[in-house]
Amino acid sequence: MQITLNQGYPDRVGRRYIFNGYSAGPTLYTAGGESLSIGQFKNYIDNVFPARSVSGTYIGYGIPSGVGPRATWKLFIVTASTGAEASGDLSAEKFVIGGFAGTY
Repeated sequence: MQITLNQGYPDRVGRRYIFNGYSAGPTLYTAGGESLSIGQFKNYIDNVFPARSVSGTYIGYGIPSGVGPRATWKLFIVTASTGAEASGDLSAEKFVIGGFAGTY
């Protein structure tokens, strides 16, 4: 999922960056999550905050590939009412995604 940054982001908080943006859900969500990328922002993601879809139907959780710098991140999406992992076409859903990032 490509995150489009909102105006004014990224912003510095101490030695870290905070980012906030939005993304449409994937056209075919596959089990295990969707890879996240922040196109024009070249820093490494440190943390992704839980993200509820604008409709309130889904919740996305950031899942890192490992511990430490330079981990890649996925958004693991579940149905808000049941907690079951989502499936299928989620392209009509919009997510607001934020977190911390840094340089290494």
